[in-house]
Amino acid sequence: MQAAKRVKGLSKYESDLTKELRDNEAEHVDALAATIKKLGGKAVAKPKFDFGGAFGSRAVYLKTANTLEDTGVSAYNGAAPIDRSAEVLGAAGSIVQVEARHAAMIRLVRNKPPAPAASTRPARWDAVLCGRQAVHLA
Repeated sequence: MQAAKRVKGLSKYESDLTKELRDNEAEHVDALAATIKKLGGKAVAKPKFDFGGAFGSRAVYLKTANTLEDTGVSAYNGAAPIDRSAEVLGAAGSIVQVEARHAAMIRLVRNKPPAPAASTRPARWDAVLCGRQAVHLA
């Protein structure tokens, strides 16, 4: 996560949280890649991101991080019904709950409710890949 180095104005807690989220995300990638490899598949190439001005300020970074975490949760929830592999569902299920906690922690730092709704709508996979997923920014 580039934010740990580039965002100015983060408190020590926010900086530590950013680093923890970065480390969790790396573990998620490793876990999913290992599961895919174990099942005989090949993980997709690491995507390239253009974050634009997302690191320009604390507020913009935290809002962007919140959006990304929410999108991740929606994407996992959207993919679950179409995946029939118990191994992939198990790996994804162990990750999606952590992604939701990430979003809640970021919301708390932003002085927003950690769980603004009782449920969330799953995202369609093509919408997430094309960046069209609308995410509620609580």
